[in-house]
Amino acid sequence: MGKKTNITLIGMPASGKSSVGVVLAKRLGKKFVDTDIVIQEKYGKLLKELIEEHGDEGFREIEDEVNAGLDLENSIISPGGSVVYGEKAMRHLKEISVIIYLELSYTAIKSRLGDLRERGITLKEGQSLKDLYLERVPLYEKYADITVNEMKKTLAKTIDEICERLGEKPKKRRNFKSKRAPFAPKDKNFKDRFSKEKSDIANNNKAKTNNIQRKNIKKYFKKNEN
Repeated sequence: MGKKTNITLIGMPASGKSSVGVVLAKRLGKKFVDTDIVIQEKYGKLLKELIEEHGDEGFREIEDEVNAGLDLENSIISPGGSVVYGEKAMRHLKEISVIIYLELSYTAIKSRLGDLRERGITLKEGQSLKDLYLERVPLYEKYADITVNEMKKTLAKTIDEICERLGEKPKKRRNFKSKRAPFAPKDKNFKDRFSKEKSDIANNNKAKTNNIQRKNIKKYFKKNEN
């Protein structure tokens, strides 16, 4: 098999898979595919509706089936956080893509998450968010080809690190700092010299004007002497 053209981002909900994926796709000239949206479009229902209808286990079977059937090239793939429970899906994603785990601490994940149900996240009876985190992290680490820790990093820095780890050329950053006007000299004494030259020119012009006036006066009196 040749070089893999797809990249799959895995990690907990709220780890930034979609945000990172969209920007990374633009940076590398790839398509962005959110598999949760693929599932919703295929079944014509929201994730939370599918979970309510089929239950957690039933939804995971749907998720596993859809992700295992992805036929993509040159894409950034962003699956749901529970994708790592599906062996068929992960085996397929391993074959067609480089898998990058976006790592965040439990505290960071907890602070980012809002309504779990709205995000399509369900907890087993008696299970806490921390239990879920501790359950999934070993699976993310198991399947990851590359792990990128996002703690205290901006989105731009995370993207830069991913590109560097992938061996991609870094993006040239535009310099928005104001540039010196092309005619502006570097000599710090320019203003003084310019003022002096300006004054000299003015004095020379004044002197020339006075000479012309004196000559005209002489001509006038000479003409009227007769």
